[in-house]
Order: sequence, then structure tokens, then C-alpha cells
Amino acid sequence: MDFRIRQLKCFLTLSDLLNYGKTARALYMSQPTITFQIKSLEESFGVKLFERDRQQVRLTDAGFAFREYAQSIMDSVDAAQECLSGLHARLRLRVSCGPVGQFVLLPAVIRALAEQYPKFELEVSELTTEQMMSRLPEGKMDALLMVSSLPIKGLRFDPICKETLVAMVSRRSPLAAGRNISVEDLRRTSVIASRTKDCRFHQPWLHSLLAPFGITPRIVESPQSCSVQFAYAAAGEGIAITTASMAICSFPDVVALPFSEPLPALQLGLASMESNESTAMTVFRKIVMQCAEATLERRLPMNSFSSHAHQPVVAFASQREAS
Repeated sequence: MDFRIRQLKCFLTLSDLLNYGKTARALYMSQPTITFQIKSLEESFGVKLFERDRQQVRLTDAGFAFREYAQSIMDSVDAAQECLSGLHARLRLRVSCGPVGQFVLLPAVIRALAEQYPKFELEVSELTTEQMMSRLPEGKMDALLMVSSLPIKGLRFDPICKETLVAMVSRRSPLAAGRNISVEDLRRTSVIASRTKDCRFHQPWLHSLLAPFGITPRIVESPQSCSVQFAYAAAGEGIAITTASMAICSFPDVVALPFSEPLPALQLGLASMESNESTAMTVFRKIVMQCAEATLERRLPMNSFSSHAHQPVVAFASQREAS
């Protein structure tokens, strides 16, 4: 059995009008085309659906019986088309965040989306770096918020800001009594880092960060979760190195201390695939950039976590860099 939606449209219209000429005009087809479509439909089912003579066209008993089924099929097709069109137009995005994204920027982004695009559906997942790197190019994740640029082929990276580094220290540590911390303190204190299976870059980054000072960090491995790593720091297992924005977040029994030495700032931004040109991605990118400038710029007085006047807490990417 083989029949097409076009044949069903011809059948239903002809069953209403009972006139081949009027049916042809209603469907913007020629009368021979209507005749051919009806004949093909009858051959598919092996029954005659219409009786036709010079005076009139009328449905056969089979035609009457088939009409209900044909209408049901067309109703289902129309509903499917409406549903799929709605899905295409729907603003929906799957996002994962780095620590600054999750704790500092995401609340502002969610508020702005709710106000400006109330039908926007934002699905947020907590992933490790390795999971991010596999799911983004596979299309299982749409965007990564406030992460460093990752070595993913076809990645679009929109820089947002550069973050100063600070140390998260246990409140019970003697180091917590100072106004800042020296990199030299890391010769005697362990540094908390993500497990390699969660992030292949964190430990090498810490080694490269401290290498200019002749320091090889003693690594205490932890799950990549920022909250877990700060819990390790609170327990006195080591020092967690993070960005200055995280200093405004409330984590029990840890204090944030700036480094007395200037350290390289960490560039954070919005990562997505270049091939993702959806309306939802465009809207999300716009909202993120608006919220980043409004939220991060005001989160702390400039230089309040830096002992170096030339080393600001945060430096925003220029409009040219972010475009």
C-alpha cells in the first residue's frame, strides 16, 4: 500500500466539494492532476472511492468509510507540523558553567532571560572539563559559560574578562591571619587540583604557573567540583587557587587571600561551536555579555583583592575582542 499526503488532501477536498473543477481550483492544481491523484489513491487501496457521471460526483460506501480515516491522518499531520514548527522556533539551550559562571554570573543571566525572554528554556548541567570537551562538539551541550578556551576543533570562544588569581585558605591556617599570601608559601603547603580524569589541564596549569618561581607544587587531588575543592581547603588539606570573583561567594571556613606577587590573569569567556548559529545561541550570547559587564564590574571595588595597582581584579574584553 502506498499513498501520499497530497492524495489525501485531494480526496478530502473532493469529498467536500463533489466537483473536480472546483477541487482543482481550491488546491491550485489542474483537473487532470486531481483525477490522477484520486485514481492513484483508489489503486493503492483497491477500492473505488467516488462514483462519477455527467451530472454529479458522489462518495461510494468505501469513500464514506475512508473519509473518517483520511481526516484523522490529516489532523495528525497538521498537529505534527505545528509541533515541529514550535520546536524550531523555541528558544532552548543546554549550558554548563565554570565556577565563576555558576556562582557569580549565572544568577544574573537567569534573571535577565526571565525578564526579557520569558519563554527561553535554559537547561544547566554540572560537568567536568572532560565531559564538556566531549559533549560540546557532539551537540549534546550548546554552550560553556566562563571557561578558558579549550582545544576543540571548530570552537568559537567569546572572551569576557580576565580574572586575577587568589588563594582559598583554611580559616584555621596561620596563613589566614595575613592580608595576602606569597607564592613562596606554596613551597611548604600542598595545592588542591582536579583529578586528571576530570580535567587534564588543571595540574599542568598549576605547574606552569609556579615554575617561574622554581616551585614544583605538591598536588592533592580532588574531584573537579569547586565546592568540594574549597571543602578540602577548609579542612586544611591544602590551598585552592581560584579567581578573584569567587572571593565574594560564601564558602564556610575558607578565606580568600590575594597573592603578593603578580601572577598571570586567567582569561574566561563563552564557548560554543562555530556551527551553532541558532536564535537561542545568539540570544544567550547577547544576554551573557550584558550581564557580565553589569555584574562582574560591580561585584567588588577595583583592586580590592590586589596589592598591585597595575593588576586589577577583572579586566573586560573590548567590544572588538568579544565580537
